[in-house]
Amino acid sequence: MDTAAKNIPQGINPKPPNRARWLPMTMVVAAFLGLGALLAIGVPLLRNGVFGSSGSTISQDLGLKSAPDFTVPLYSGGEGSFTLSEQKGHPVVLNFWASWCPPCLAEFPALQAASDKYAGQGVIVFGAAVQDTEAEAKAFLQAQATTFKTGPDLAGKLVLDYAITGLPATYFITRDGHIYKKWVGQIDEERLDTFIQELLHL
Repeated sequence: MDTAAKNIPQGINPKPPNRARWLPMTMVVAAFLGLGALLAIGVPLLRNGVFGSSGSTISQDLGLKSAPDFTVPLYSGGEGSFTLSEQKGHPVVLNFWASWCPPCLAEFPALQAASDKYAGQGVIVFGAAVQDTEAEAKAFLQAQATTFKTGPDLAGKLVLDYAITGLPATYFITRDGHIYKKWVGQIDEERLDTFIQELLHL
């Protein structure tokens, strides 16, 4: 046995740990933990509409692509179904919402007020329920005393067609069926009123 090894007290490792060897593995583990935490937090935030709660607007000029057409059964505002293309000649306020979305709940009174105020001028307010059960969506509408037209986003088609990334989201559609403006996040009554007035003057 080596003389130097004999002089080392029992229980002491003669070779210090190679920290450089463990550093890459530690960094990989930390990265995975960070990603997991981000996913765990980010998904619920998106589902609850937090990413869109502050609001942002994208103005679009006339002549851009037409608003994607759709037909859905009505939850409120009448019987039968709602078809967007059949509303030609009327400005349309298309709102995407869900019963589990707090900002949607907060803005619904403004949508109802706009519907009441502008119905006589031909403006149509329509709400599309996203990733919601029929029972929960209808309970939400009943609690809000909603009278404007609403219906479900069947199979998530509207979310894809309108590139919805957060809730709530509101599209302002001209009389000829083109998207004029889009507002992502909770919209207040004053801003909603301003955009509808713009639609009426187009």
